[in-house]
Amino acid sequence: MAKESLPIYQIPDFEPERFDSATFYYSRFGRHLQKHKFIQKPHKHDFYIVLLVTAGSGTHSIDFKEYEVTPGTVFFLQPGQVHSWQLSGDSEGHILFFGTEFYSFGFPAKNLGSFPFFASSNYPCYLSLQPEQSRGLDIYFSEIEQETQNAGWAKKEMLRSYTEILLVKLGRIYKAAHSLEDIALASEDRFKLLEAVVEAHFGTNRHASFYADQLNMSLKQLNRLSKTSVGKTISEILLDRVILESQRLLTYSDGTVAEIAAQLGFDDPSYFTRLFRKKIGATPEQFRRSVR
Repeated sequence: MAKESLPIYQIPDFEPERFDSATFYYSRFGRHLQKHKFIQKPHKHDFYIVLLVTAGSGTHSIDFKEYEVTPGTVFFLQPGQVHSWQLSGDSEGHILFFGTEFYSFGFPAKNLGSFPFFASSNYPCYLSLQPEQSRGLDIYFSEIEQETQNAGWAKKEMLRSYTEILLVKLGRIYKAAHSLEDIALASEDRFKLLEAVVEAHFGTNRHASFYADQLNMSLKQLNRLSKTSVGKTISEILLDRVILESQRLLTYSDGTVAEIAAQLGFDDPSYFTRLFRKKIGATPEQFRRSVR
């Protein structure tokens, strides 16, 4: 059976000697790029990332979508996303890693999904800042940098507080930039639950009614929830997730198309190929050749 052979990095893989290396990491972006050359190749993480680019240019690939990197670009990555980049030698900025436990310990009544850029993998994972916005956020990143070098009392609490302020500031800009309407908390939480169920079962069950049953909703209610949250029906969400996984397997594993189709729950490889071509505009074999 086809297996994905893609590295999954954890925060301690970067600078284990630094403060709280299991759940938190900050670095100037230029230094990060120079010290960790291995991150140029496609990989995953099991933590959250916020990256602000203040200088340089290039491209950033996230789950097979290419984004232009320019000064003032912010990227948000959630655990499990595949990314890589091609950047100019003068690239600079700030990069921040943190685990769920780092945030939740300080804010137990909240969750990271309450921030719009982490609310759904279907939301945009980038933000373009105006120069004054970038300068304003640079202050908070610099405070985090100073605190990582501080041996004073309540260091973790200060880092959590600065991180929270930074996320709130970014959330306000993000919601305005992407014209996202406020979603009622109950609906937001229920959509996150839907995404979790999709993640657990997309490879074995693509019947929309199954997901409605899992959330104790009617199919009409479920589609209303998904359309309100991300502008897609549950069937479209399922198809997008299956196609993304097939792209990953075609790129990072040596399994045949038939093996990959079977791993994703397709009894008929020909049907899988037709579905893939309709969505991507190329057959699985053509896609594999284009990315290798």
